[in-house]
Amino acid sequence: MNQHPDHIQDEQRSVTTLNGSQLSADRRETLPEDLSALEKKIESPQPGTSKIEHADTDKLMLSEEEALARAQDHPQDEEPIYLTFSKDDKENPRNWTHGKKYYITILVSTLNVLTCICAGGISSASTNIAAEFNVSAEVTTLGLSMYILGFALGPMFFAPLSEYWGRNPIYIWAWFLLVIFQIPLALATNIETIVVCRFIQGFFGSIPLTNTGGTVSDLWARNECGNAMAIYGLSSTAGPPIALVISGYVVQNKGWRLLFWIFMAILGGFWIIMVLTLPETRHTIILDKKTKRVRKAMQKQGLQAASNIRDANADEKKGLHTLFAITLTRPFRFLFTEPITFCAAIYNGFIYGIVYLFNEAFPLVFGPTGHGFSTGEWGLSFLGLAIGPVIAALFHPLQERYYLRRASANGGKGSPEARMWMSLGGAFFLPISLFWFGWTSYTRVAWIVPIIASAFFGAGIYIIILGILNYVVDSYQTYSASALAGVILVRNLVGAGFPLFGQQMYEKLGYEWASTLLAFLAILYIPIPFIFFYKGETIRLRSPWAREHFNQDEDKPH
Repeated sequence: MNQHPDHIQDEQRSVTTLNGSQLSADRRETLPEDLSALEKKIESPQPGTSKIEHADTDKLMLSEEEALARAQDHPQDEEPIYLTFSKDDKENPRNWTHGKKYYITILVSTLNVLTCICAGGISSASTNIAAEFNVSAEVTTLGLSMYILGFALGPMFFAPLSEYWGRNPIYIWAWFLLVIFQIPLALATNIETIVVCRFIQGFFGSIPLTNTGGTVSDLWARNECGNAMAIYGLSSTAGPPIALVISGYVVQNKGWRLLFWIFMAILGGFWIIMVLTLPETRHTIILDKKTKRVRKAMQKQGLQAASNIRDANADEKKGLHTLFAITLTRPFRFLFTEPITFCAAIYNGFIYGIVYLFNEAFPLVFGPTGHGFSTGEWGLSFLGLAIGPVIAALFHPLQERYYLRRASANGGKGSPEARMWMSLGGAFFLPISLFWFGWTSYTRVAWIVPIIASAFFGAGIYIIILGILNYVVDSYQTYSASALAGVILVRNLVGAGFPLFGQQMYEKLGYEWASTLLAFLAILYIPIPFIFFYKGETIRLRSPWAREHFNQDEDKPH
């Protein structure tokens, strides 16, 4: 699953006070003596109208109206004013109407679906491309793997740019280049062009993975984001299999080159929609523009405050060099030092590896060597994988109800472990469905039976991926972007690698035993949701990063 998963935008750090009034005595004993090594900075205050104490510094945090009023009442006052959103500020994305927020959520989630379609759609054309350029099936598989490799590396580049310039311009320019690079693919005269351009496409097509989760966080408060996250999760899990459903008959009837022209038309249409209707949602960028507007108004009135007003996040802003340094180093620190991040990464990697491996396995099971389906028909066999997440999403309100009940019992504060409730059952869906798929792959068994098994697999990946995504975000909060960057990197590296050996594995082990091997591996991952659910609080308390937000009394965009 593509973000908040989002995007390394976690340098607006916040400190949760760790004192006796907030942690029990036994927990205080586990804290290190020197917390400066945790790289803490001062929490940006909640919107308000009074001086907010930040360690040994007082900051005057005012809304736009209050800042102008104070400047007019004290025209010669040189005290710095930090501009923030008022409680009901219409420029704050979280105060936009539900209709507008859902529109943006659905739009950016659709981008996630489209880039996944662009990624997997080439599998329908593999046989045709191999025949035209006289190359092996393994070489044509690189067209898929290189796109996923671009998925893995793109966020490392786009995340700091999104934090520095905002989400909107990065969405627009990266998506534009994704559209343009359909042209050399449609006109390719050799396999090298296809392989190189697919990597470039994946690189620019990774922008929904970088930004979508952050956009959702910009729009929705933590305890209100359940439905929005369900939509986002659905786009990450149903998107890859839908690719083959759409592309199969296009390639069969019109040839593989037309597929890329169709992609160009669809992606280009959504680029126009983005340019016309997608607003900037990143709070720091909106507040920065708001500050410039207020400063200009003060200058026109000749007020001294014009030279002293700044946005509330001014002290935490970083240059591009620093942002890139953080982006390229911290996710690896999280991967190798944080058990939550490591477990989430290997579980996500395994799941997405199988999802993209199925791009090579399904043509064997359902194609000419199996049930005898044509290219278009075995493309339709992916409907099971696509429908499974949709069915699982219908049950997500049960998960959300459980979470809100736990949050209410916790005094309205977050409860990350409650995010994993449905994953306790979902973890069993994967091995069961893989065993089912494997041992019903015989041609004497009706083709619908393994497709039903794949639907249960699709439901399982939706439940698990959404649960883990929410758990990581809630656990790390302002550091969640770094944690998710590590998860996304591993997920897509594994996703790029699995298709390269998928066909060989299924041919050498046999369809039944190849799926059985995957099922046994899936069993090894079952304990992860249970560990998070029952022991997650202890793990978070031992983490220097998650411990900052242990009290779960903050709710800032990530």
